[in-house]
Amino acid sequence: MGFLSFAFNAATVVLLMFGVLVLGVVLLRIFGALERRMDSRAAGRFFKFTGYFTLATCVVVLVGGFVLYVTRAPDKAELERGMAKLFTYPSNRIRIDLNNVSAAQRHELVRALQPLLASTSREFYQRVTTRRGGYDVEATLPSYYRLTADRLEIATGESFGNGRTIPVLFPQVLAHAANAATVPALPAAIDAQIVAGDQAPVPLSLVSKTAELMVLTRQTLRGTQPLPAPCLMAIQAQVPTDHFEWLFGADRNGLGKDVRLQVNAVPGVLPAGTYELRQLTLLGSERKRVLWERAAAQGHVSVQLGLAPVGLRESPGCEARLLKQLDRAWTVTALRNVSPALASAVKQVDIEQRPARFSPWYAGFGWVAAQP
Repeated sequence: MGFLSFAFNAATVVLLMFGVLVLGVVLLRIFGALERRMDSRAAGRFFKFTGYFTLATCVVVLVGGFVLYVTRAPDKAELERGMAKLFTYPSNRIRIDLNNVSAAQRHELVRALQPLLASTSREFYQRVTTRRGGYDVEATLPSYYRLTADRLEIATGESFGNGRTIPVLFPQVLAHAANAATVPALPAAIDAQIVAGDQAPVPLSLVSKTAELMVLTRQTLRGTQPLPAPCLMAIQAQVPTDHFEWLFGADRNGLGKDVRLQVNAVPGVLPAGTYELRQLTLLGSERKRVLWERAAAQGHVSVQLGLAPVGLRESPGCEARLLKQLDRAWTVTALRNVSPALASAVKQVDIEQRPARFSPWYAGFGWVAAQP
């Protein structure tokens, strides 16, 4: 990259000098021709003065432009980014067909996808060496998008094939977003029970509006609330106060093994299912007396549960398996909780897995850089 930077800088300076000199000579010849055609000596002196003044101005512009270029020349990372735009770079194209939604909903969709777009940008890092040492410079080649009434087009700054984790999840997330509006909404409360060994089942009511998936929040859409573990669905629940002591012990000492949550079916919306209960946290306070007083006043204990499909192992790639193994009613509900725009606007998704050459300078009008 050092030789390329030198060659680019040298060519720029040479072209600058040549262009300014050619402009000065051309203007001088034009003024000379006009001078010869004029009969008046005063007019001739005027054109001669104008010609030399123009040549002097060109020389001043040449020197000033050279000094300005030397002092304000792009660093190596900026130069590499500029060269990528000039000669095109590999990019994955994503086309999202939209439902018949308002302009405000379309822009809300773009806003919801900004963090994901930023995650697919490309970073350029270069080391600059000087006589007194060296320093690092960097530049970002962002993803670009183009929004119309019925389509959102995305061109990623970094292609999918470079070992990035989020681009791998990108297709799954958008696939769950597609036609999410056709999935019926879950009721506000869903009956379930905790089953732990020989202990009597603990009944509870799941609060569907609190369901969150890490793959749709922390990694992809950057939800505001942190989830308890990487590959879990987090959801809050309300448990009768009769089970307060067991809940408090599970919160302080852990759940142990083979604790399951059995969820009752919601006809026409959600089938019955069994999930591994891997985490349980009491909400509201760190002190037992305060928790008990609040639970006695409200008639229930508020808890947050961390659920996983039975047999899901927390290993690389488990986020995609979590999306695949959960019932779509849960994933779409979590999607609606995080971004209603994604759940209502997306109609169909077409992702080109093989990267193609792209440059926002040549791809037509309307392309906008994603915000960092």
